Amino acid sequence: MKNKVLCMLLTIAVSCAGTAKATSVIMEGDYIRTAVSDNGTLGYGNNTRPGIVHDVTGTGNFPTDDYLTPGVPWEIFSVKTDQTGIKCNNNSGNTCQIGNDILTDLSSSSTYDHYVNWTGFVTGAFEVSNDYFFNDGDERISIQTTITALNDLTNVSFARAIDPDQDSYNYHSAYTINGRGTLELAPEDWVHSEGPHSGLTLGLYSESDVLHNTGITRWTIDPTSYLAGTNSGYGDNTIGIGFNIGTLNTGESITLDYHYVLGDSLENVDIPNTVPAPGALLLAGLGTGIAGRIRRRNV
Repeated sequence: MKNKVLCMLLTIAVSCAGTAKATSVIMEGDYIRTAVSDNGTLGYGNNTRPGIVHDVTGTGNFPTDDYLTPGVPWEIFSVKTDQTGIKCNNNSGNTCQIGNDILTDLSSSSTYDHYVNWTGFVTGAFEVSNDYFFNDGDERISIQTTITALNDLTNVSFARAIDPDQDSYNYHSAYTINGRGTLELAPEDWVHSEGPHSGLTLGLYSESDVLHNTGITRWTIDPTSYLAGTNSGYGDNTIGIGFNIGTLNTGESITLDYHYVLGDSLENVDIPNTVPAPGALLLAGLGTGIAGRIRRRNV
């Protein structure tokens, strides 16, 4: 088994919101080397590797190419409410609006090989908690996002999105073949990008009970665009998923389940079946991590 975390919470820096926060945490399995940044996005931060690095052989021999770090890295999550408008954190650091960050490595106490939590909040509005977790043999990154209302909120929505650049290093191309759904997967549950030269595939997948939809946009942070099923097609575009939460009264929370899924081709991606929550596993003391997972599922 790989070292569960290669970069621990070693130093403290000053956040853009003026509060203390930890350095980014690296997570490395057999197929995936990534990080959780100090603002809660995927990737170490801006052009610093790793963003999302993928070894299709599963031997932990990670290539030089990176799905996220070329050019201007763009991996975001955003929360939109009537009371706050859109608040968004971006791996590039261009937006850091959800602050007061706490980043915690929980791998040693989890049944998952890798488990990191980031928590931040917008004062007087809401708290966001992102759990990132996967096992060494997974070719995906599972995420649970919990949003808790600190005051009454209306028309709450959430988005997660990325600008994928899997062919940038080796083929000098930011162009991707993007699509929503397949013959097997519904377009509201699955959005993907393929490298036209490499075939390498990155997608977002969810079977959440919360109303959701996927989209392909031109670097849009607004959840409304993803909920509308926007499809900007092939090109240097972003893929993402949006969730329509509605009203959250003070103290109420909603938890959203979704995954970044990778594969050496669109036909060979690691779509999950049942993925227990890392917190539930800790409480229940279960021993095997992901139950009923599908290691290589054709789509």
